Amino acid sequence: MKRNLYIFYNSILKRKDNTILYERVIDEEETIPCTEEYFPSGVEAIPTGDKKYIPVKTIESVLAFGEVRFNSRFLYFLSQNSIPLHIYNQYGNYQGSYIPPYSSPAGTILLAEAVHYQDKIKKLFIAKQFVTGAVLNTLSNLNYYNNRSAELCEEINLIKDLKERINYAENIDELRGIEGSIKRIYYSAWLKILHQKTAFRRRIKNPPSDMINSLISYGNMIVYALCLNEIYFCGLYPEVGYLHEAGAGKMSLSYDIAEIFKPLLTDKIIFKVINKYMITSNDFIIKNNTCIIKPNAKKIFVKEFNDKLYTITRDKARKKKFSYKSLIKEECIKLKKHFLGIEEYKPYHYQ
Repeated sequence: MKRNLYIFYNSILKRKDNTILYERVIDEEETIPCTEEYFPSGVEAIPTGDKKYIPVKTIESVLAFGEVRFNSRFLYFLSQNSIPLHIYNQYGNYQGSYIPPYSSPAGTILLAEAVHYQDKIKKLFIAKQFVTGAVLNTLSNLNYYNNRSAELCEEINLIKDLKERINYAENIDELRGIEGSIKRIYYSAWLKILHQKTAFRRRIKNPPSDMINSLISYGNMIVYALCLNEIYFCGLYPEVGYLHEAGAGKMSLSYDIAEIFKPLLTDKIIFKVINKYMITSNDFIIKNNTCIIKPNAKKIFVKEFNDKLYTITRDKARKKKFSYKSLIKEECIKLKKHFLGIEEYKPYHYQ
């Protein structure tokens, strides 16, 4: 099975025959102290100061956090093997992606996406589906912890009331306003869910000011990249978004689809690593008013993320087994069918 390759330290990536050669770069100016390497199951990790040859056929995509050096020959090698490369800085902020050219460009899909984008009714319908899926999955999280004595009935009822307003939104801005109100209530409920004392009170993105906001940003960036992978493999065009506006250099559709899966991946993993004290305040440093996750904590988080992404579980409603990776792929296929007029799109929600 192909897996994502995660690079946590400054490094050099090269092509070597039919493998990717990874070489760790020891940077004297590195702001976060390097500690002993951690080898989580299912996540590629490289011994400090060593090299590793990774067979290209085992890699689905590369997610690089920190400074990564490569040349055009390496990018050509990724293109030949249809491997996306996603770059993040040391703070975990998304910097950009190298997406190989589509193996079989489909003009009909681009035209269909554009038609749905330009038609206000069609565009609003799709945006409402993304918000609805996201809200149902946030309610799933709250219901889970409410049943475990977190006393979240007030927040659940407020969100349910706001959810009823989604269908009546007359434009994207009004829809975003409803979504924003729901998210504020949802995040306020986290204080009743998290066992550790934190400074987290609300969502702060740029820059994340505390360890919870930092983990949210870090996890969400990974979800965006994985959605972008499946959009690419499915043959959709990621530049055309519906809830998130299209713009220069933006992969808006990946942000749209990610709204559905952030509560199920990022949020659930945060609840686990914080409540089980797998990650604590000692795993963060503050630099330039930004809360930065230390490398070892990143790898703990990514291990849990990868485990959840590939674990096979059962959907009670549909009575079949799935992994979250397969669900993201399925979401892109459903969206493609909607664009082509085959089947009306309905978002996935956990039951």
